Amino acid sequence: MSVGVLAALRLLPDHSGAMWHWLGDAYRNRIVETGREPLFLLLVGLIGSFLMIRFSVRMIRRGVKWWPGNVQPGGVHIHHVVFGQAMMLIGGIGSFAVRGGPVAHNVLAVVFGIGCGLVLDEFALVLHLEDVYWSEQGRQSVDAVILAVSVIGLLLIGQAPLGGYIGGRSYETYVAAAPLLGFVVLCLLKGKVWTGLLGVMVPLLALVGALRLARPASPWARWRYASRPRRMARAERREDRFHRRFMAMKTSVMDAVAGAPTPVSLAKPPPRPTIVDLPPSRLELLLARVLRPLRDPGAAIAVWYLRVATAVNVVTGVVAPFRHRVRAAANGEYVTPFLVSPGFTGAVLAYLLSVSLRRRKRAAWIATTLLATGYLVVIVVTTGALGEARQHPVNWISIGLTLVLLGALLVSRPLFNVRGERGNAALGLLSLVVGAAVAVGVGTLLVYATDQAPPRQWASSLRYAAVRVLTVSGLFDVAGIEVSGWTDVAINVLSVALMLVVLLAFFRAPRGRTRLAPADERRLRALLRVYGRRDSLGYFALRRDKAVCWDPQREAAIVYRVVNGVALASGDPLGPRAAWPGAIGHWLATARRHAWVPAAAYAGAAAAVAYEAAGFRALSAGEEVVVEVRGFAEGYRGGGREALDPQGASLVETDGDPGMAALRRADAVVGNAAGREAEPGGAQAGPVALRRARELVRAAGYTAVFRRQREIGAEEWVRLGQLADAWRRARGVPVGLGRLGDPGDGDCLVAECRDPRGRTCALLGFVPWGEDGLTLDLMRRDRESGRAPVDFLLTELLLGARSGAPPLAGITRVSLNLLARHRRRAREGDRAYAAYRPLRRERYLLYERPAELPRVAAAGALAEGLLTAPRLVTPAEQHTGPTGV
Repeated sequence: MSVGVLAALRLLPDHSGAMWHWLGDAYRNRIVETGREPLFLLLVGLIGSFLMIRFSVRMIRRGVKWWPGNVQPGGVHIHHVVFGQAMMLIGGIGSFAVRGGPVAHNVLAVVFGIGCGLVLDEFALVLHLEDVYWSEQGRQSVDAVILAVSVIGLLLIGQAPLGGYIGGRSYETYVAAAPLLGFVVLCLLKGKVWTGLLGVMVPLLALVGALRLARPASPWARWRYASRPRRMARAERREDRFHRRFMAMKTSVMDAVAGAPTPVSLAKPPPRPTIVDLPPSRLELLLARVLRPLRDPGAAIAVWYLRVATAVNVVTGVVAPFRHRVRAAANGEYVTPFLVSPGFTGAVLAYLLSVSLRRRKRAAWIATTLLATGYLVVIVVTTGALGEARQHPVNWISIGLTLVLLGALLVSRPLFNVRGERGNAALGLLSLVVGAAVAVGVGTLLVYATDQAPPRQWASSLRYAAVRVLTVSGLFDVAGIEVSGWTDVAINVLSVALMLVVLLAFFRAPRGRTRLAPADERRLRALLRVYGRRDSLGYFALRRDKAVCWDPQREAAIVYRVVNGVALASGDPLGPRAAWPGAIGHWLATARRHAWVPAAAYAGAAAAVAYEAAGFRALSAGEEVVVEVRGFAEGYRGGGREALDPQGASLVETDGDPGMAALRRADAVVGNAAGREAEPGGAQAGPVALRRARELVRAAGYTAVFRRQREIGAEEWVRLGQLADAWRRARGVPVGLGRLGDPGDGDCLVAECRDPRGRTCALLGFVPWGEDGLTLDLMRRDRESGRAPVDFLLTELLLGARSGAPPLAGITRVSLNLLARHRRRAREGDRAYAAYRPLRRERYLLYERPAELPRVAAAGALAEGLLTAPRLVTPAEQHTGPTGV
């Protein structure tokens, strides 16, 4: 093939012979002699087939009579991706099978390249699984071709990926490739897809893309630029100045080469369901009548068998003599019952299966039945093949116990009707593949680093790690590998972690997709108008990312969220207390039906009694802080002007800003007074400190603005929503409504603290608590102002409520939400609210089983935003449908 190319170059005109001679020498030196001619011919075939097929489809699109049309044998339209796949198979398989020398391999490279061009030209069809060739999504095919051509071209000029990384045994290649790969990932997170993908081959591109600003719509911009408006503004200006122009130019070039897309309707009518209703046969009726009384005992037998197996495995794994004796017996002529083996791996598997079976998960029943059946076949064949094994009663007992378990599973089959989350099988397989690759890779590095039998070999280390990870045992020896005991333990831990991840993916409970319907919300608002005064957290039941369970008469309701497989209710049930048991029973039945763990967070004393009557256990979850307006106002006006801590009242201005210095002095005054509340004679320290702090803040020019949400316009909601979202990393309140500016929340109160320039530096939100109370829902402030603006707003609110100033007239009590039981946060809350001398009301966490408490606690942390910063839904987003956290 190379001789033909060079001969063709010699036949070109003589007046440009020097140039073509140079090109011929370059082709020989750079392509032929370096062994890259098949790659070059593959690239030629790819580009040629892409241009040819694009010309063909454009001719067909225009309806040119002299050009052949689509290939439609028997009326079936065959896409050219089919021909491309066939040519890729011919070229790929032939390159391994044919031994005809370089000419044959060059021909196969051209065939493979043509196939690649045909397949990539319909990349969008493969991606979307529908014909989007002439739609906007069809441009992705052209992008795929450009990317493939760019990568192959870089390989032709000798550019290896990740700075020359091509594998190897030395650690230097890994050390060099790791940061470059990190730069590539950072480019992708910043929305620079082309820079990141091409940066795999050209590290300088990845480095430049990682250092420059992210695109405004990228994940990096959402994570990092929310609280940095200037940086976001720079990113938006750069997007308008460069990227949009470049995309317009790129689109025009792509349209000139590949053709401009046109809207094509690909809507398909929904398939008509086929329903066949057959009555049960006599045999089915007889079996149902006989086996129905055995279903509940069978399920209990299966669950308790696995629990006992878990306990036996743990005991044999902990007690060394017992473990050695059982292993010696199991390795000889004895067999053990199903999942009874000394060690923690079998214990973990048995425990997970028992928990999933207790929750009636169908996937767990299928897995346990298949495993038990396979194990029964193995031990029966083993016992029958070995004459000595048939003489041991222990083996027959093991077979009998396994048969009992299998029979119990089959009898109780109708009870296991809880379906898992959609996509559990795909997620489980993906977790298995990815997790196995990671575990085997880490295990290989450990084995290679700790192997005491030279010479060390990567292949042997990989084989040893794969056997240990995928079999969770040391039954299979690998010659030439000697590692320390801690290496085997570490690999076993990786194996158990892999098994846990895969099983949890397969057994995931369904998510709670039901959301609060408009009719349910109207009914809940009606209940709040009647019973809302009982619970200060009652208004939070109107969160639209929650579902509702009613009692049979629809008089009481429990509102809950499904978080981490936990049906987590919050606060007290709504409605009359006599109807609470019915609502709790319906909620429990719903949780059982979906294999959710029921729990209730922040319930009051009366609700805790009702939950305990339904079988729950109570645990203190925190204290609610309530301030009575009248008592606060009397203490505020009656306190004398005590001498304050001089350290807090005379802080030095460090930044030259009088307003900021005043805020810091006020914050120090309140903080120092909080520690004096418990001292003898310090009962008035809090009110005095709040009065002094209020005077300092007001003297510096700060003002407080109180408005109901219905009084705020749409444009101002945009500004407030941006501030609240930018300040969301500041810790707020444990329980919140999760939205801001909703038209249905017109009675909610918004409080702003504005600096002398009129800019908002703190933002508080309150929801109604009956007709005469407020509950703190939102607490956001900038990072520089400290706590002082919040104390200033709370003081002004309480004094305004006492004086009857609108819109605070009629407010007699204010709940400052909850103090969590976390030690550090509890101390911070005590210090923050001690100056108000509030009333404290205990709140409780209700759960069913102690073993479920860690999962319930994790769900509560997710719901409170302790693990992720909570985000508000603003009026601009409410028409798109997202729900707040």
